[in-house]
Amino acid sequence: MAQFPIMKSLANIAVMQVDGEYRIRIEDESGDAAVYRALSDQVADLADMLDDLLGDESDEAAAG
Repeated sequence: MAQFPIMKSLANIAVMQVDGEYRIRIEDESGDAAVYRALSDQVADLADMLDDLLGDESDEAAAG
């Protein structure tokens, strides 16, 4: 049976460019951290998704 990951609160995100790839370091409130490697198109897709979500949030706040 598939298990869903435990939801954790985000404490810090860092993005670095190293040797032509990006490294995304994500840390939770307990200090546990994971580092992910990503290509530039993946980082651009992530930025676009976050921008869309933040834009929707701004639209909702302006309407309410």
